[in-house]
Amino acid sequence: MFKVIYWQGYLRVNKQAGAERVIARMGKATGEPFTLLSCERYWKIPELATVQMTSLLGVQEPQEAVFRTLLTAQRIAFPWSVTCHTFDDGLRFEGIAAKTVNAHFTVPGVDWLLFSVSTDEPAPWPEQEQPA
Repeated sequence: MFKVIYWQGYLRVNKQAGAERVIARMGKATGEPFTLLSCERYWKIPELATVQMTSLLGVQEPQEAVFRTLLTAQRIAFPWSVTCHTFDDGLRFEGIAAKTVNAHFTVPGVDWLLFSVSTDEPAPWPEQEQPA
């Protein structure tokens, strides 16, 4: 079962309230609400906040998960660089869109976005880097 789409991104916002507004616009663009899990100032580039969030997916079949995720993602940005990994009885696919490689974001305030969908559950992203 593919329950949620995990999202990680860099938003050009000053405060968490700004991140919440950008995320609400993402939900409006996709027709699916996003749940903000974390929001922190990005230590390498202080003008950005790094956010982690989810949106509901709730599908059983891998083909449907891929299709619905790509439809959702294209409403936020294009083009996407997409990868897929298969293992035993599972599947994980991810996509990245970034302004630095000429992606166009339909939601203002987003600079970089990654989605990840997997049959395994905890969130797929690694712990955040910390300054030395």
